[in-house]
Amino acid sequence: MRVPLAWLREFTDVQLSPEQLADALTLRGLEVRGVERWGANWNNIVVGEILEVGPHPKADRLQLTKVRIGDGPILNIVCGAKNIAAGQRVPVALVGAEMPDGRRIERAEKMGIASEGMLCSGQELGATDDGDGILILDPSAALGAPIVDLIGDDVIDVDVKPNRGDLLSILGLAREVSAITGAPVTYATRPLSESPEPIAAGLSLQVADVALAPHVVLRVVDNVRVGASPDRVQMRLKAAGLRSISNVVDATNYIMLEIGKPTHAFDRSRVGSTVHIRRASAGERLETLDHEDRALDASDLVVADERSALALAGVMGGASSEVSTATTSVIIESAIFAPTSVRRTAQRHALRSEASHRFERGQERRLATLGADQVAALLELWAGGVARSGRLVHGSDASSASTLSFRPSRVRSLLGINLPDDEQVALLGTVGMAEAAAPKKVSVAVTPGHAVAVSNEEVRAVQVPTWRSDIQIEADVAEEVARLYGYDRIAPTLPSADLPSYRPRPTQLRDRVRRLLADQGFHEVVTHALISAERSQLWSEPANLIPSSLAASEGSAEGSIILLSNPLSADHDRLRQSLLPSLLDRVDVNLRYGATTGAIFEIGRGYGMTKGTAAEWTRLAIAVWGEREAGSAGVRATRWSLDEVKRIIAHLAHLVGERPGYGAPVESQLLHPGLSATIVGNHVGGLVGELHPGSNLWRDEPRILIAELAIRGLRAGKLSVESVALPPTTPPVMRDVALLLPASTTVGEVMRIARDTVTTATAVELFDLFVGPPLAAGERSAGLRFTFQPTAPGSDDDSIVAELTHFEGAVGRATGARVRGAEEQ
Repeated sequence: MRVPLAWLREFTDVQLSPEQLADALTLRGLEVRGVERWGANWNNIVVGEILEVGPHPKADRLQLTKVRIGDGPILNIVCGAKNIAAGQRVPVALVGAEMPDGRRIERAEKMGIASEGMLCSGQELGATDDGDGILILDPSAALGAPIVDLIGDDVIDVDVKPNRGDLLSILGLAREVSAITGAPVTYATRPLSESPEPIAAGLSLQVADVALAPHVVLRVVDNVRVGASPDRVQMRLKAAGLRSISNVVDATNYIMLEIGKPTHAFDRSRVGSTVHIRRASAGERLETLDHEDRALDASDLVVADERSALALAGVMGGASSEVSTATTSVIIESAIFAPTSVRRTAQRHALRSEASHRFERGQERRLATLGADQVAALLELWAGGVARSGRLVHGSDASSASTLSFRPSRVRSLLGINLPDDEQVALLGTVGMAEAAAPKKVSVAVTPGHAVAVSNEEVRAVQVPTWRSDIQIEADVAEEVARLYGYDRIAPTLPSADLPSYRPRPTQLRDRVRRLLADQGFHEVVTHALISAERSQLWSEPANLIPSSLAASEGSAEGSIILLSNPLSADHDRLRQSLLPSLLDRVDVNLRYGATTGAIFEIGRGYGMTKGTAAEWTRLAIAVWGEREAGSAGVRATRWSLDEVKRIIAHLAHLVGERPGYGAPVESQLLHPGLSATIVGNHVGGLVGELHPGSNLWRDEPRILIAELAIRGLRAGKLSVESVALPPTTPPVMRDVALLLPASTTVGEVMRIARDTVTTATAVELFDLFVGPPLAAGERSAGLRFTFQPTAPGSDDDSIVAELTHFEGAVGRATGARVRGAEEQ
């Protein structure tokens, strides 16, 4: 926000130089982006006095003037303006002066008469928007003085943060400066005269949604003469970064800059008998002041009459009720609008304004009445208007300072400085936070939704002014104390507590997974956690797919879908419950762009809602398609297959000391029923398979394979330290078992039974799988190899035979499998 210091000095005494003030504000947390001298480009332009004005002998539109600029010679200057007269003091651009638009003033002849300079209009100086006449200066202005010393001003540009909406005004900045200098803040309201005619004659106010417009004030000012604002007003607005439009519009902008309250003026003749504050109707349209025809959304809040919308509430007015030179009566609307409503409307229409910038940061309720009254008072001064008696008001402007308790000892702990209790309270008092009596039963707000009970003896309480909506919890008080004390006065200190010598990285396992997959040729992707309803229906992880012990560390996929209450688009209106829909979308995009080979993965989270509580779980998802290794001369290309994906999963499981098993597939419309399986283990779990032929994303070529799994420690875990045993002194013992399996029995189920029953085996592997003659139809042969490591030769033979016999019986009872050759013995 640009702050002219001459305006600021009307509210509080400022003896600091602009640079000193900028430094002081910055050290108190208000970043000053720059300091400039407004009017510094008025070089060689001085105050002159017109001595004579006469007609030009050869041009009716020109006049000859004699101008005195001090003790020097009298200048003859030709001028075309009609508002000049002898005795006036005006800006004079001397020969050699360079104007703000780049023109250089030279001695020149105009219709045969030499002109030794130029009399300047406000528009030529960039000081006002009036280009029809010469800028008339104060009669007491010193002759020959640089014009910048007379009407120029120092301007500081303050970067106001989103939580400090109270600083978006001259009055708000004056409060901060007062805390620095100790000078009091004074703001005198302008008196307002009212006519006998009541405002309610022919006008009423209705608010349909009190939550979106809790307080609305209307005033009517009649007998208005729309024209240019006084020069000093135009110059002040220019210095603050706003252009002058008319005295009526300038009055609303002036009050907005002065006290931070946006208001809007409507042409009374273009408004019906009732002003409505309501949501837009379906299909309603509005041409805004920038002359853009906009289709309104049903959630947009509008100011309307009984016929149509007149303005986007808190954002911009409409062209249909715009104030023009024909306007003689205006309605002043001053309201408190919900910040979220204004923000959404401004974002939806890509329409930001000075008003919306302030509404989005919250407004004091008392400003609604004050803003309407002060705009009306300015219209009486600048436009000759007369305010009707009374106001139309909806809602109350009653707002009182809230009391906030805090612990001075906690403030000292947070800031690391020994600041006495009384000094903390005194510092807070400089910004209007006066001390209050602490209640007998005290609770201190430590977060917006949590408070702790403390004893009365260890707390102090202050009244938070209505304009400081950012002060809500104890930490806010500590921040305010630090800011007022001065960040530059807080000495930097190292933490006194001993830091641990070592802390494991919570992303250690995650980083190893990333490196492993990258070494295998995978590319990591990061997809949006917000997806559409269509993608969400593709897949969600079944309940109980992950063992309870693994779900305890990585999260259990359960609960209903979490919907956003205010989504930016229909494609991002809910949180995903699985990574696979997002990952498959990236596969589809790659294939459409011609990438017929690929391998991608993502480590991310799924989300659900259970009994009103949000939950999340961490998963790894991978997707592969096309060639794993490209072919070359004499070498055939290797394509991705289910076995290759299982190999990758085995590498991943090895990181957590797991040898994964595979179980029966789950029923879904996403995975191929004959080419998918669940992943079973204590430290890993999930599913793997080829995309279902019925899926919209399925392609005959290349085939797409996917997997999603939970790995213990993927959320926040470290790698376990691997123990290394000495090489065995005896050779391993291997035993093979060949089984005849029914076609309905999966190899994964047989492997699971083998691992559960043969517990002394160091490895169980499938080494053969055969279908066809001489086997009977509906049968297949599976060969399992068990590896044992005895401590001495022959020492474990009996136990190995017993465990294998137990396995053969268990697999026979569970699946109906038979040991090959046993029927011939």
